[in-house]
Amino acid sequence: MTMRLPAEWEPQQRVLFTLPRRDGDWGKSLAAATTAMIAAANAVHKVTPVLLLVTDEEHFEVYAETYKGEVMICPTDDCWIRDYGPITTIYGEDTLVLNHFTFNGWGDKFEAINDDAVTQRLWRAEFPEAGYRRSDIVLEGGSLESDGQGTILTTSKCWLSKNRNGWPDESAAEAALEEYFDFERILWLHHGELAGDDTDAHVDTLARFVSPTQIAYVRCNDPADEHYEELQKMEAELKAFRTLADEPYELIPLPWPPVVKSPEDGHRLPATYANFLLSGGTLFLPFYFNSEPEDHPGRKTDAAAAEVLRAKTGYKVVPLDCQAFIEQHGSLHCLTMQVPKV
Repeated sequence: MTMRLPAEWEPQQRVLFTLPRRDGDWGKSLAAATTAMIAAANAVHKVTPVLLLVTDEEHFEVYAETYKGEVMICPTDDCWIRDYGPITTIYGEDTLVLNHFTFNGWGDKFEAINDDAVTQRLWRAEFPEAGYRRSDIVLEGGSLESDGQGTILTTSKCWLSKNRNGWPDESAAEAALEEYFDFERILWLHHGELAGDDTDAHVDTLARFVSPTQIAYVRCNDPADEHYEELQKMEAELKAFRTLADEPYELIPLPWPPVVKSPEDGHRLPATYANFLLSGGTLFLPFYFNSEPEDHPGRKTDAAAAEVLRAKTGYKVVPLDCQAFIEQHGSLHCLTMQVPKV
């Protein structure tokens, strides 16, 4: 029996979101982030049923009439369910297994006790027919990409970080994870990280499978930008990768957006078009400049990202306003987790 990690474009039974709460980290952007979250959840719900985790019920009441999906009351610390939600595998042909890896707040950076308990709560309340595995391994969903055929894409900066598992090298990481995922190989990126990213270079901010033979990735074409050298090296790594059929991947470079800075203290925020969600044959793409004037250069990069993904993939591309999300250093993919359907 195999334990296969499906690709994100495969059939899904549910997409999970977690609603912001009043005593969380959102501060003055709470209302904007909650409104954007409800809009995103409703858009996804049109193609895949959405389950929204709600911690602050009184806060949710303001938005309840406009939300279209289901709700589960559940204590959480933060909204980034991609990283503490279940990483679901398919055992054999038709058995789902919710893998409950340990979440320690991205390497002990943030409080995570409630978030770390979410997968078990979800299993008991919503997916009792599925299998369940608890692991001491620290692993976040945003740190790995699967093509559904045995290839996993990740970054060494995250997986080998000292505050997660203490794995000394790539082979140690692969040995630890081989009992959870029946992978043929792991493709390791050693370069690339976005300023303002708290995750230690999660791959879902940098490079994403859109099919078994295609990878969409962020490309920086501005030599004056602080990311230029590292992302040039990452691009070279991607060009050297080969598919399981020993062919080069079709690489889809995504536009480099203008700098976005925090309105609070001016630090740079990790705006990335790679943080999209695939669900129901649709690519939900983060936009960051909807509120800017028509002549703002970001309006052009938003549109260009949508156009290249429409042209190069078979997905319907649906843009979603994610400007409010990146103020807390994440975006659409970070805020969602899919549960596959068999």
